[in-house]
Amino acid sequence: MPKPEAEQHKLLGNKLFAEHRYEDAIKEYSTAIIKDSEERVYYTNRALCYSKLGQLDNVISDARKAISLDDSTVKAYYLLGQALTEKKQYTEALNKLNIAYEKAREQKVKYINDILQALLLARKKKWDDAEAVRLEKESELLRYVKGLVIAEHDRELKNVAEDDEEKKDELKYYRDERLSKIQTVFEHSKENLMRREIPDAYLDKISFNIMHDPVFTPDGITYERQSLLDHFARNGHFDPITRRPCKEDQLIPNLSLREAIEDFLKENGWAADY
Repeated sequence: MPKPEAEQHKLLGNKLFAEHRYEDAIKEYSTAIIKDSEERVYYTNRALCYSKLGQLDNVISDARKAISLDDSTVKAYYLLGQALTEKKQYTEALNKLNIAYEKAREQKVKYINDILQALLLARKKKWDDAEAVRLEKESELLRYVKGLVIAEHDRELKNVAEDDEEKKDELKYYRDERLSKIQTVFEHSKENLMRREIPDAYLDKISFNIMHDPVFTPDGITYERQSLLDHFARNGHFDPITRRPCKEDQLIPNLSLREAIEDFLKENGWAADY
């Protein structure tokens, strides 16, 4: 049980947080921690304040502490995953956000869609960073290859008589033609990479977003799990396409499709926020 004196500081911290007075709220949560250092909610509440202030290292520290006190706390995994994403520690971020998603599903946490979006964003940012590195390497290669052509031209030019304008023009034409062809090859390569298509089977039939947790209904139709649960809550327990009865406990994970989508996103991270 939380200590009453510590709870008073937590409640005041909550009030200050609602007023967007994050630094003052941090002071109250810190006092609550001093009075009761074993209550994980104080750490997650303070981590959320630190998140609002962009103090990522403090978010990570408090979230890890909360998890050490209670490894079922969804909020701590969620905040930790978000902070690690911003720190570009993508592998661990994805791990923590996946844990947050699974625990949120088990505990029926209301903000599960926010967790899913954070998970997809982490995938997207990981791919974006890798893509930026790839493009820079490609640009370096292009500059290097063009440099070789220009250097060869300059060497050949040294062996041409000063007054041999015809030969000079010939070498210049040859150089420019090769540079143009090299540029075209690189541009075509870039165009091929930019042809972005997502297989229809990877898209949820309700939200039309790429799926993270695909499940079968009894009629054999695959949906994103959370989209289907949202549909049940809004419209009733039936398959959106066949209109036949369907309940949550009848859903079966489509593991092969999930694996295929994960492999696809590793090579096509742009699709994460499709």
